[in-house]
Amino acid sequence: MACTSQSAVEYVKRARLNLVRTLKGLTVIVEHLYQKEVFSEEEVSKIKTAGDDFDKTREIVDSVIKKGEAACYEFLRIIDITRKRSAGRPPSFLEITQSNSSSRDKFDLNYWISCFSFKDDTNMDVTYLQGPKPCHRYQQKLKSEAQKISERSWTQSKAVLFNKETSLSYISLVLDTPGQASPSKIKKSKIKKSRKLRTKKLKTYIPEDKHGTSPSELLKTYEKKILLVGKPGAGKTSVVHQMLKLWSEKDNRDLDYMFYFDMRETPNITEVHKLEDLLFSVFCEPDEGKDEVLEDMKDNADSVTIIFDGVTDVGSTSVVFKLIQKTLLPEAKIIVTCRPEVESADFLLDWDCLRVEVKGFSEQGIREYLSKNLSEDHFNKVLCNLELFSLCHVPMYALMVVACFSFEGSDFSPHPCTVTEIYLNILHFCNQRNVSKTSENESTKWDAILSLSQAAFCATEGKNVNLTSLPKLDSCANLAILSRNVIQVSPTIKKPLCAFLHYTVQEFFAALWVLKDPEKTRCVLQQCLVQGSKHMKHLVPFLCGLLNEKNADLLESLLPPQQLRDTSDWFFKELVTTFVGCSDSEDCEMDLMFLCQCLYESQSPDACLCLLEKLDYCIDVSGETLDPQHCCVLSYVISQSKEREIELNLEDTTVSQQGMRPLLGCLSKLQRSDSLSRQLWTISLLTDGDVDYVSLLDFTENQLHLPVNSKTQLYDGAVRVLQERKRKVKVCLHCDHRVCQSASSFLLHRLLHIHSLSFCQSSGNLSDQTELLMNLFIVAADREQRTGEKILNMLSSVCSYQKFPLHSHYNDKYQSDFLLDLYSHVKDCETKTGLSVLPSLQSVFQSAPAVWSIKLSERKTSILLEVLKLQPEKKQVELRDCSHEESEVRSLLQCLPYISQLRVDAETSDEDRTKIFVSLFCAAAERDQQTGEKILELLASVCTYKNSPLKQKWCDFLLDLYSYETKTGLSVLPSLQSVFQSAPAVWSIKLSERKTSILLEVLKLQPEKKQVELTGFSHEESEVRSLLQCLPYISQLRVDAETSDEDRTKIFVSLFCAAAEREQQTGEKILELLASVCTYKNSPLKQKWCDFLLDLYSYETKTGLSVLPSLQSVFQSAPAVWSIKLSERKTSILLEVLKLQPEKKQVELTGCSHEESEVRSFLQCLPYISQLR
Repeated sequence: MACTSQSAVEYVKRARLNLVRTLKGLTVIVEHLYQKEVFSEEEVSKIKTAGDDFDKTREIVDSVIKKGEAACYEFLRIIDITRKRSAGRPPSFLEITQSNSSSRDKFDLNYWISCFSFKDDTNMDVTYLQGPKPCHRYQQKLKSEAQKISERSWTQSKAVLFNKETSLSYISLVLDTPGQASPSKIKKSKIKKSRKLRTKKLKTYIPEDKHGTSPSELLKTYEKKILLVGKPGAGKTSVVHQMLKLWSEKDNRDLDYMFYFDMRETPNITEVHKLEDLLFSVFCEPDEGKDEVLEDMKDNADSVTIIFDGVTDVGSTSVVFKLIQKTLLPEAKIIVTCRPEVESADFLLDWDCLRVEVKGFSEQGIREYLSKNLSEDHFNKVLCNLELFSLCHVPMYALMVVACFSFEGSDFSPHPCTVTEIYLNILHFCNQRNVSKTSENESTKWDAILSLSQAAFCATEGKNVNLTSLPKLDSCANLAILSRNVIQVSPTIKKPLCAFLHYTVQEFFAALWVLKDPEKTRCVLQQCLVQGSKHMKHLVPFLCGLLNEKNADLLESLLPPQQLRDTSDWFFKELVTTFVGCSDSEDCEMDLMFLCQCLYESQSPDACLCLLEKLDYCIDVSGETLDPQHCCVLSYVISQSKEREIELNLEDTTVSQQGMRPLLGCLSKLQRSDSLSRQLWTISLLTDGDVDYVSLLDFTENQLHLPVNSKTQLYDGAVRVLQERKRKVKVCLHCDHRVCQSASSFLLHRLLHIHSLSFCQSSGNLSDQTELLMNLFIVAADREQRTGEKILNMLSSVCSYQKFPLHSHYNDKYQSDFLLDLYSHVKDCETKTGLSVLPSLQSVFQSAPAVWSIKLSERKTSILLEVLKLQPEKKQVELRDCSHEESEVRSLLQCLPYISQLRVDAETSDEDRTKIFVSLFCAAAERDQQTGEKILELLASVCTYKNSPLKQKWCDFLLDLYSYETKTGLSVLPSLQSVFQSAPAVWSIKLSERKTSILLEVLKLQPEKKQVELTGFSHEESEVRSLLQCLPYISQLRVDAETSDEDRTKIFVSLFCAAAEREQQTGEKILELLASVCTYKNSPLKQKWCDFLLDLYSYETKTGLSVLPSLQSVFQSAPAVWSIKLSERKTSILLEVLKLQPEKKQVELTGCSHEESEVRSFLQCLPYISQLR
């Protein structure tokens, strides 16, 4: 501490004159010198009876000099310890800046005492060094009172919380001083503000923390006049309460005093005129030595701090006014808190002070406050809701946000806490505080609130933040929801300018006004879609929340319950119709998340179902970034679905960890698909923190859908999933990219936890998937060769199942191509690397599909042969295409011993199908001739032609074969002569599609006559005539049972007319031949002549053709007995046909007609009947 070592006596002597002139705190110094036995009682009495302070100081200094070195040393030590009171008050900031060169010559007691060297072992009682004992005891009493005031404020705050044990504490507020403060962003031009995006508007409410000052710094500052200015609820009282707390927790080394007066709770304080009454009667009275304490405070006024909290007006005669104006205790520190409009009051005009603007919480302050007092889920809900987050810059609003969420999930509030509910509670909280501080009754206050809501609606509709018309301003001013400034509009007129503390509070009040009028409510919905009025849509969530049945009690004083119920009946349907319907317009796009937020506020399951039905239960949020709040409202809407599952699209959607929780909670309502499973797993695995993987595995049926890409975070997350799952997990890979090392490493290291490995068919392409699996086996083989670890068998075991490589369904084509590609890739790799992999794949290939689908134009049949050899049994093979290479076709014949059935897929054209079989049979016939093998017989036994075994389709095959030979000019029929010997007994021919000339040629090749069944009719006369040429090679001609009676008659009419004409022209007995082979209605024609002739006559009548004369000779061979079913035949037609007969006929009736007219008509037939029975 000292700059030199010297005698205490000499040090005091040299400064005697300066000490006599400047030394303060004489009472304390004399008391301590007496305690240290430097002065006797007589000497103390002498000093006290001295004249003024100058005489007392001179007596003290001269006495200690006379007493020598020890006395002077104690004297210096006391001055050093009591330096604050001995040296007088330090200069203020202004005094320091205004100092000039002359101040250098002024004696500085602090500097002087610091230059003396004290002994290190000095130990003095510091608890008694700063003043008389009554003062110290009073200080302790003041600190106790300050602590009570501070604690009482937190207790009052806890009253609104569900958990009264919650620990609330001071969080730093933004306190701007003149050096750091900038004009508030909110006060800038309203025109510019209205043009900002909503996000920017809301962010402007959150003040920037420029480290202006703090409660502790305000306690330490030498400024004696401090004005704390702030809007309602901004935290002015919290700041001064924190100052009280900090002061009460200080040690007692310094003797100082602090007083706090809440001007709102003690309105009569301005009527007090004496300092003693104010400090001791109004606040706290000393238990002893009142006069001594008051005298000490007057003598050491710089140790006194007085806080006036919530000042509105002060009379000029009151002691409060005198303290503020510094006519009393001029050295005391006076702290005043008030709202901005009070700054212009007369008692504060020209008040030269340190102005501190209390602006509420900064962004960091909001985060700190909420994180300390909310659960993680609730904290994240507020964090992602900018309206709610920016609202919390007002500490009082932040408290209500915490309070509302604290009740969520309790027995009193089982439903989710909505934003509207928070605003309603803020309104009630403010109103309760307002009613308790004014003489107005509650009913009057609610009327004022409705008036305020009308002003809010008008301002919102006009895109303004200033309330232009507020008739009941005084009633609303104390609600702590309005900021109020005074602007001078003329030399003599001042006008109040009011605005809500937060724009969303204005929107909330506007929504209250809208609900009073149903027509206005409808109008607002329509305004949301109109350019220039779309900002009105921000009222809609509040409208939905106000219609929430849960909030009915909170609205009871404002709106009739029945009116709310009536509005609710139609509002939500119209809301959904309005916003979903707008998506059909080019200049309007549906905001799905906004709609979900509205429905969440309503807590109405019926409204959610209405939306889901409009969306056809398809929700597309692809490409969106969903914060926890979005996920919460989305999951709420999804969870309301009852009978139908929802199709959800999350492609390229970003979701936070907190957002995944509500989404995973509604999985039971979602329609499971490969794409959704991949989307959910991708989001979950890329999310930091804990995710409910168990629920996701249950939803995906124990399948881990893993995209194959280079994001290592995916595989790190997948490892956690496999480790946490007690049973093995099915892994389904989605190959959107080329194979990556991370995927291979993950799979090989976690085989013990994998039940099966599969691929999603809809993602990626076949080559990427086979390459991935091939690389896996190659890497496993290499590792096994190096380490001896039996990893190949382990890998093949997860690939050995019936549906491999697909996880959810069969696809023969896909499976066949995959396994053939895999075999080809592995075979090539074995050749290059020398590794042996295929033996380990034996079980994989044996899990092949029942039907192998092969595209011959792209596949090497040699590979198919090798794979078929690995199968434990013969396989069905389906050819999907024709190979143009003869070698491939011949190689396919080598596969026949391993094939149980060979067919061509239905999508292949008839021409290509015939081409394939022609190639196969020609190659087989040639091979039979060369080697003597019975390959043709084997080929015929396994072939399926037109979805039936070849032996059932020989006629079609042979006709196609002949047609193919005719077109190409090739001669293949002779080579297949032996094949034709096994042709079917009955040939089924569709005349509408077949050339009868081809049928004739093929029939000529048959060793015997064939039965022919016609399945269709050709309208070309040439085709019908050509069919007659086939009759010598036909043993029986019939029409299939599926052909209608009319078409059957038409076919035979055509045939018989053509035969009759040809017989007349050539004299051939073609009619007789035709009649001998024909089968009519499943019986030989001669047994059905009567039916045929009756149908023939009926056909002639309908069409107007005259064919009966041409068939006169046919009728001569009609049966002797005609069998007629009168219940189905017209007797008029029978009469006409009988007239054509050369003689009377015997008629047998097999049924009776119930119509009398038919019976009478039958009597006309009797002249042509020889016998009736």
